[in-house]
Amino acid sequence: MQDLGIVISAGGQSICQKGLWGGKNEFTQEAKLYYPVSGQGWAGIGEKIIRLRSGHLYLIPPHVRISFGTPSEIVIDWLHFNLQSLSLDVRLGSLAKIHLFSKAVTTRWTPVCGLIERFMRERSTHDAFQIQAMLLELVGLTLMRLPQEDPQALAARERLVPAVQFLDAQAVKHPSLNDIARTVNLSPEHFHRLFRAVFHTTPHQYAEARCMTLAKSLLAEGLLSVTEVAERCGYGDPFYFSRVFRRYFGVNPGRVRRGLVILGPKP
Repeated sequence: MQDLGIVISAGGQSICQKGLWGGKNEFTQEAKLYYPVSGQGWAGIGEKIIRLRSGHLYLIPPHVRISFGTPSEIVIDWLHFNLQSLSLDVRLGSLAKIHLFSKAVTTRWTPVCGLIERFMRERSTHDAFQIQAMLLELVGLTLMRLPQEDPQALAARERLVPAVQFLDAQAVKHPSLNDIARTVNLSPEHFHRLFRAVFHTTPHQYAEARCMTLAKSLLAEGLLSVTEVAERCGYGDPFYFSRVFRRYFGVNPGRVRRGLVILGPKP
């Protein structure tokens, strides 16, 4: 039996405003649960853009590129999470579209969505059980809607698990494609094609996303210089690190460190 645990990495209730909340084709390694309380927004994977309406419950799968924004303002109860089973996590990502839950399901879990802000602040066991129960049901309902998986696709996904685990552990060391491919006994060319087909991103982009997430967190703490953060994330040249960070987030790392820009966590 696979591990059915869920790891929540961030969450809360946010007032998202035009110009301050939005993104285009951003790669997300985490699943996202959205419950808009008021206002309007939009989100999409590829060309499949949907309207985010208040009183509806949405699940955005992990390991996809998403675009999102609001025409004015939207208030959202939200969670970011991953399944502890990497195989199931990637399987959820194969949905490749935003899932809108039925009115009955949304009504049942609306009160629990209202607990998210308190749970992220207080981490009470009672709230944790209710939120975990909600996520397990929602993930289960979503997985049930997926078509029967092709045996070859399943085999490909399972084969890449050691490579993803290696990338998660070694991303800041910027391992070569050869080193990553060696973990699954594939040629670099074959591995690169297979990884992109399964995860909809390249191994380099996957590792870069890990490094940039770490960099964002370290900069927000404000305890290390930009040069020190660059070194922690495996970038020997702070100027190159700044270029990568600016390309990834659209803002200079120094502004994040000084608290002039708050990057996250965000819905």
